[in-house]
Amino acid sequence: MEEIIINNIKVNCLEPTKQNFINKNNKFSAKGYYNDVKVKVFEVFDQDQGNLRAFISNNKNLSTYFPKLITHDKKYIVEEWIYGKTLKNINEKNYDKVSLSEELNKIIDIMWSTKYDKKVFDYIDYIYNRVNKKNTLKLDNVPEKINHNDLSLDNIILSPEGIKIIDNEFLGCNSGWILNYRNSFLDENFKYREFVTDDTLNKLWDIRKEWSKIAKKNKFKKKWNIYNIFKKLFKIEK
Repeated sequence: MEEIIINNIKVNCLEPTKQNFINKNNKFSAKGYYNDVKVKVFEVFDQDQGNLRAFISNNKNLSTYFPKLITHDKKYIVEEWIYGKTLKNINEKNYDKVSLSEELNKIIDIMWSTKYDKKVFDYIDYIYNRVNKKNTLKLDNVPEKINHNDLSLDNIILSPEGIKIIDNEFLGCNSGWILNYRNSFLDENFKYREFVTDDTLNKLWDIRKEWSKIAKKNKFKKKWNIYNIFKKLFKIEK
């Protein structure tokens, strides 16, 4: 695959973001170039995610912390490629973890306090669907908030311009924020207790962990299948 055109914007020299164009979530993800500028292209889970990204890109309080939006439609989002090292790849001695956690908490608070009038991407239902189970928990009283849903060390970059949040495939406005701190490296936050019990949260987290196990198992199976193909092609002996 050499190029993709979204809203008359051509992204060329495409390469998979990781190993394959279709990632572990069965969505398209690639890096390429638009007018000689490196960008990321990814497929959305919800047709309204592009509109939410546009809202964030135009919000003076949030836009600083996210990649610049290039374009979007109901299927794809194109955003600038962020250069720098992820927190996972940086030795903790090279940054002040306490002040960084404070800044990330500040960013989360901005997301939570920024009003968005439409539900986008039902993250809780998504993780249940991935393990072929139905969500029977009562979460109607949980308010919908803008959230990333996967603030791991891999998805936060210290760029020359400061902190940037990347891998925005799960970005939404939903009730998934109650898992925000368990989905990240940050210290526990108890705001969720206003809306759900610890028992409910633990049940949700068990589903999240079950999904992770399935994803790892599928990844191993995929690698094993690729190995068997090469073994057959090149007659590899044990």
